[in-house]
Amino acid sequence: MTAPNDIGKSITEAIRFVSRLGAECERLTDLIREELSRALLAPEIAKHYKAGGKWIDSCTTDEHEWVYTELGISLPIISKPKRSASSYLVVQISLAGEGVNAEGNDEPLLHIGKWGNPIDFEEIQMGFPLDFTNGYNLVLEEERLFRWVHTQYESEWCYSLRLTDINSPKDVQSHIINPIKALLLKNDTAQALSSTAAVRYAPVEDKAGQYRTLPS
Repeated sequence: MTAPNDIGKSITEAIRFVSRLGAECERLTDLIREELSRALLAPEIAKHYKAGGKWIDSCTTDEHEWVYTELGISLPIISKPKRSASSYLVVQISLAGEGVNAEGNDEPLLHIGKWGNPIDFEEIQMGFPLDFTNGYNLVLEEERLFRWVHTQYESEWCYSLRLTDINSPKDVQSHIINPIKALLLKNDTAQALSSTAAVRYAPVEDKAGQYRTLPS
């Protein structure tokens, strides 16, 4: 039988852990924001893209509105020679909620993509099952990159990482910044994600839009 003081200690430790985790997630998004902004200034990227405005922050909570479960940052970018932003670089940290609901997954995920709209956790977010009602044709490339193709608009893409695979600035460069640069330059998916820990997915039969994670 668990003593009341042990239960109380566990509650306090759990709250402290959640607080520390939240602070770590904020530090990670700050680092990603800084490094991605710098990456857009690299000559090979700056020939084709530039930032089209400020970063947009968003978040969502659990059903009781006690705990933040997902965080999102989105940067509008301009594809040259256009004069206005037509897409966004998006990063979503999912500790719980729709962003981790792929079958077989039981850990936090980090989603990285280029979409036509910023994350708002109302209509726009990475979540499972994926929505097929937006007029895009969804393709899973190399088991790792979701690509939405449309006849009238720029294609959109997104891949995922396990949050626990990102532990240092070097990891941010290897698994986030370098792959984004490669994908912006339209390198093929296999090459762009070859040195990353990108999550592998497979479609779930008889469940439209649902995917399961595969072993690393």
